[in-house]
Amino acid sequence: MFTRLRFFLFAALPTVLFCSTSLARTIVVHPGESIRAALTQAKSGDRIQVLPGVYREGVAGDLNAISVNLSGIHIVGLSSPSRPVVLENAGGQSFGIWVSPSDSTGPAPQSDPEHPPCGLSSARIYGFSLSGFTVRGFAGDGVHLACVDDFALNSNVVDGNGVYGLFPVVSRDGLISENVVINTVSDAGIYVGQSDNVSIEANDVHNNLLGIEVENSRNCSVIRNHVVGNTLGIVVDLMPFLEIGSQRNTLVTLNTVNDNNRPNTADPDDALAALPSGIGILLVAADTTSVTRNAVTNNQFLGIGVVSFCLEASLLGLPCDGLDIDPQPDANRIFGNVAQANGTVPVADPLLDAFRADLAWDGTGSGNCWKSNLVGTTVPPVLPPC
Repeated sequence: MFTRLRFFLFAALPTVLFCSTSLARTIVVHPGESIRAALTQAKSGDRIQVLPGVYREGVAGDLNAISVNLSGIHIVGLSSPSRPVVLENAGGQSFGIWVSPSDSTGPAPQSDPEHPPCGLSSARIYGFSLSGFTVRGFAGDGVHLACVDDFALNSNVVDGNGVYGLFPVVSRDGLISENVVINTVSDAGIYVGQSDNVSIEANDVHNNLLGIEVENSRNCSVIRNHVVGNTLGIVVDLMPFLEIGSQRNTLVTLNTVNDNNRPNTADPDDALAALPSGIGILLVAADTTSVTRNAVTNNQFLGIGVVSFCLEASLLGLPCDGLDIDPQPDANRIFGNVAQANGTVPVADPLLDAFRADLAWDGTGSGNCWKSNLVGTTVPPVLPPC
């Protein structure tokens, strides 16, 4: 029976794919029209093309400018260098574009963005893409994805959003590429959290509190990004009390990470507030990360660091017990990088100042190693070789 069923499914597959493709439509939005209205007409597989102009969706005080709760939606801004497609805050809106299953959209589920209900309910969005947009001026996140599989965020400008620029969480199989993400005030320009198989490639990320963050995720990559002028450049970290309790197998390679010396504008209660400005690449409690072939220069506090979560907790005056994670960094490999002219500006805290260098390790964890890096200073003076 299985053989006959398999034959039937394979024989029928081309017809199913043909029908699905033939039913997909392109809906065009002109200036003065509504992207929201186009979405109400859309079905899975449809492409919404938006012509150049400034769009303010909804009314002042709406939680989201645009919400997407349907799989297979592709939103394309037909921008040119002189004629962008801009999604702008209509007034008091928290999120620009929010994409999630319906159980994770609305005031209650969105009140805790790092714990979306879909992470427990197993509801998913399958397929979403956004390209060619400028998303600016939202109090929370520019573009927020929760429980989205097979997504692409390409060739967008994300500017001046309050908390995060691009924020996929509890998502899988995504590509974030060739975006410009700037002026994010209180957290990361690009954040990937509790996600699997997400690639962050060829983005220009500058003047954010934190350039790129990969948190509590597996099998992600950060490749060929230009990360400059942020407070912190790239952070790969493991945080407690989230739905996924591990951070492993991240590749950080071929990035340019320089001059990340912007003043620290983190909320005083945020863990980022405890870190000094001027950090290039930092691993916090991460496991099995490969950091290789990056150019990390002129970051005034630290080039590339590997530390325990407990160090960060101690800077906040917090204990490091009762956690649901292993707080130590293990089996990270830092090799073949150029890390020079970092750690040149002293900080007032002697505990922190001791780590000021091109390469630094707080001595915690096991299996961490360094090899073939072109550097000037290291803490400790001799690092374990690979």
